[in-house]
Amino acid sequence: MIDFDINGVVLSVNSKTLGDVGKIKVLGKALNDWVGAAIGAPYMCATASQVVNAVEGLRNAVDRAKRITVVLYSDTPLVSEKTVSEAVKSLKENKLNAVKLPRGFVFRTDYLFEIDSLFLQPEIADREFDTVTDSESLSRITDILRKRILRYHAQNGVLISDFSNTFIDCDVVIERGVTVEPYNFIKGKSLIKSGAHIMPGNYIENCIIGENAKIDSSRLYSSSVGASTTVGPYAYIRPDTVVGCNCRIGDFVELKSSIIGDGCKVSHLTYIGDAELGKDCNIGCGVVFANYDGKEKYRSVVGERVFVGSNANIVAPVNIADRAFIAAGSTITKNVSSQALAIARARQMQIPNWHGNAYAPPSVDNSIITAPKKFNLVQFSDGIIDASATDKNDDGQDQ
Repeated sequence: MIDFDINGVVLSVNSKTLGDVGKIKVLGKALNDWVGAAIGAPYMCATASQVVNAVEGLRNAVDRAKRITVVLYSDTPLVSEKTVSEAVKSLKENKLNAVKLPRGFVFRTDYLFEIDSLFLQPEIADREFDTVTDSESLSRITDILRKRILRYHAQNGVLISDFSNTFIDCDVVIERGVTVEPYNFIKGKSLIKSGAHIMPGNYIENCIIGENAKIDSSRLYSSSVGASTTVGPYAYIRPDTVVGCNCRIGDFVELKSSIIGDGCKVSHLTYIGDAELGKDCNIGCGVVFANYDGKEKYRSVVGERVFVGSNANIVAPVNIADRAFIAAGSTITKNVSSQALAIARARQMQIPNWHGNAYAPPSVDNSIITAPKKFNLVQFSDGIIDASATDKNDDGQDQ
């Protein structure tokens, strides 16, 4: 709870190896903010110095109408709100002017306006007031903060099987009944809802994961995954993507700025960018939504219960209506109407006894060798290129 009767001041500390310590981010929050959270009140930053009179700086940083002023150092992110509140309580009950903490101070605000000089002499301390001085101490303190976060979630009904290899930022919200397996990084302002199963090896940043969803060995950024949807392994969900409920996003699938309707299956080796898919679509293996022409990006809209066969290319902008069927290997550049079958590919041809195969030339049998026929390419009005054999030579004479 925020105490609006307290002035908070965080004194910046500079390290020879790390620079301004307070600006270093740890588990989603700068060290200034970790320290400020312990004050339990809005805080201001001021410059720390052992040799400069601190009175004027503190007076400029505080509101005199607030009775209490708490001063902490930016290099002590382990200090707890409980420790600070006990010091404030002691100041009030004992009617003191100041209470010295191992590395910080609690003042009666009026006292700062009554004295002429104040030289802050921080002491080296351990435990809650252990300080960040270099990379080694930063790593040690980060690990302590990380385990505090994990204990908080575990105490609230989240199953975390390996505290040594799980990394969760301070602003992540995880509901009761979630399982988080090892080697996961859950960052930013992510929300994971009840019953979700975060399997090993994921990186999840600023995402919403729905109830009973399963995420396996994938990377997700600034997106939403619906209830009972499975993602992965090795899926890549890029920002501004919304995946509906009961979907299957399989291995080596990449989604970008797209909406995937409820019940869709995108099982493997597919790229969907700048597209909207209706409910219950099936996207085959190797499908590519071509959304970029080298200058601009365009969107494709796919209706409900659309089947897109393997190795199809959907060239935006294009609309594919409900229940359409896209034949495998097709390149779709025009709109497809409802319940239509769209085929856009060359017709198969075969040249028997072909002697132009440099990789695996045919065995020589003079008894069956005949002069190869010539083939003419024929352009049809629907864009299909066909090949037909002819017994005519280039001059139109019989061979």
